[in-house]
Amino acid sequence: MPEKQLRVLMGADPLLQPATGIGVYTRNLLLQLKQQELVDHLKLFANGIFLRDDTPLLIDDLESESRSALITKDRLGQARLFDASSKLRHILSQNWLVMEVYEKLLPVIERGRLRPFRDYVFHSPNYLLPRFDGPTVVTIHDLSIQRYPEFHPAERVKFLETKIAAAAAGATHVITDSASVKAEIIDYFGIDNTRITAIPLAASSQFRYRTERECRPLLAPMGLTYKRFFLFASTIEPRKNLLRICAAYKNLRQAGQTDWPIIFVGGSGWKSEAEHGEIKGLVDRGWAQYLGFVEPRILPFLYSSAAALVFPSIYEGFGLPALEAQQSGTRVITSRNSAMAEFTSGSDLLVDPLEVDSLMEAMARVLNPNLGDASLQRGSRASGFSWQNTALLTSKVYAQASQPPS
Repeated sequence: MPEKQLRVLMGADPLLQPATGIGVYTRNLLLQLKQQELVDHLKLFANGIFLRDDTPLLIDDLESESRSALITKDRLGQARLFDASSKLRHILSQNWLVMEVYEKLLPVIERGRLRPFRDYVFHSPNYLLPRFDGPTVVTIHDLSIQRYPEFHPAERVKFLETKIAAAAAGATHVITDSASVKAEIIDYFGIDNTRITAIPLAASSQFRYRTERECRPLLAPMGLTYKRFFLFASTIEPRKNLLRICAAYKNLRQAGQTDWPIIFVGGSGWKSEAEHGEIKGLVDRGWAQYLGFVEPRILPFLYSSAAALVFPSIYEGFGLPALEAQQSGTRVITSRNSAMAEFTSGSDLLVDPLEVDSLMEAMARVLNPNLGDASLQRGSRASGFSWQNTALLTSKVYAQASQPPS
């Protein structure tokens, strides 16, 4: 009897939205599934429609007109559906009534379109599952909605809380990014340990150690010196602990312990007015720069050039910026007892994220020339993570999920 073919439907919604960590995960997973030929058939499904098999995996770089051209078959009708569901997604984040309409309409559309593909495994890389009559895999990256609802808009919490719980309960298998979140999911939802697998993420190959000579052309116009500044790189939002980062850095400067600047990279998140106010205060004093979003080609050079990435998040499902900095040969200051602590090395510094003094002491240690060059001390931890491995382990979950129940 021929071996059963592995057929996968991937929820590709993150590819059609502005770049996020989940978009990076989805894109790199798809690339590796294709390049390594880990599945026999792979189809992409987003906003109730199928995308072409040759869909580019850098969709977030395309204009909306180009995105519409990626839709398959019944092009006019499906493009209209895509446009309508995209607009609904934008509106529903601000209107609870539209949320309820959207919640009732889209599942009906999705289930009808998915019905002929019951012999596929459906994988949602983004917390939620459509109604699907075949085996399902869902990636739940963290429990931020459940554990820290105050960090999210109330409408988002109301919409997602029951949806994530339903996905955890109904999925054939659950994937998450770290051992710590796996334990949280088991405890919070009461699912069996055999139904969940922790599969770590990876940093792209563009994040690598770079010499001062390589970085100097980018640093000079910004007035920065190689390995003589602190860096924060992530969304500007409360759970990233920016108020304490700013307080610890301000204490260092006021105590005369450093003249190094701190550089903030990242777009604005929800409820970030206080964070932006503190950052602006540092910028106004000439102590900081806020760059907002930076081009993808620039961020790797900033990582390589920084003395340390300051990333003591209150909560993360994985903490990809920490791994990207590690792989760039840069020391990381991050939270103990966190997902990031699972892959730190001897060059990194773990802090109590709720204590400004703990963070200040770690930043002061980075200033100490006797601490050594992080790039020379960097262990093999970061190199042990790859998107190839992420995809391989994920394909094994697909194979397990596709097996009929015993």
